[in-house]
Amino acid sequence: MGHWVLRFRAAHAGEYLLPLPQDLPGQRVTGLALTRKALETYGAQENLLARFPLEEGEVVEVRFRLQTAPLKASPPWREVLLKEPPEAWPGILAHKGHKVERAFGFLLSGQPHAWYLVDGLPLDPLLYQTLQENPTHLLPLGVAPEPHLYLGGHEGKRLLLLRTPWPGGEEPLWQELHPLGFQPLPFLRGLAFASLGVSALGLATGPWFYLPYLGALILQQGPALKKVFLRTPRHVLESLFFHAFALSVTVNPRPELGLGYLALFLWNRLRPSAATPKESPEEA
Repeated sequence: MGHWVLRFRAAHAGEYLLPLPQDLPGQRVTGLALTRKALETYGAQENLLARFPLEEGEVVEVRFRLQTAPLKASPPWREVLLKEPPEAWPGILAHKGHKVERAFGFLLSGQPHAWYLVDGLPLDPLLYQTLQENPTHLLPLGVAPEPHLYLGGHEGKRLLLLRTPWPGGEEPLWQELHPLGFQPLPFLRGLAFASLGVSALGLATGPWFYLPYLGALILQQGPALKKVFLRTPRHVLESLFFHAFALSVTVNPRPELGLGYLALFLWNRLRPSAATPKESPEEA
């Protein structure tokens, strides 16, 4: 369970309606605290909403503890969707009589994200398609690619804040999501890339500033990276070439490692992954 903060800054004076985190399938919220008192708080369409009077530039935050878990389901409509383009999925399911809603929130990387709920089950065509083309997309979250998971579930690394009828426009949401407390990885990343910059100027720093960052990265991404390697090695080799070249810059630059990284970088983007991961026994 981690501590998180949602932040919103008013672009102009007025009243703002913001959704509050709440217990939902795949997420448990406790210890919710607002930095300013809301005019009112109420539930509507399974959402928990708060209204705030804000002046231009004024900031409101909500702090809370969050525990998330993956959602996995094999809905009967899954196989139907695989025969159709992802952009058509919500319309197809609505036409067949399913209740389709829009879901808004954040990935726990801090990236705002939108997906769908079909009879309450998550459907995420964007991540399904993205992971088919770039299996490393969710590695910063420590998640290995399982595209089929997004047809009835999700990876458990997200926060659902608001659900609205489909189709419909996007509602105003919180602008930022951040973990509270000291996060070592961003600090170690900054230190590592600073050492690369100094080394590139001709002042070799040695690997000692880069290795802690690499160690933290392995702890966070290692298990997911191993699963990605078993499915599509060339995407993992791109990352390995980059870090090998970066380490060489701090000691004894090896241009061939940099060229290897550049070649794989271009290859992986000019030729997206065609491999569709097989469903695991838990998903079948």
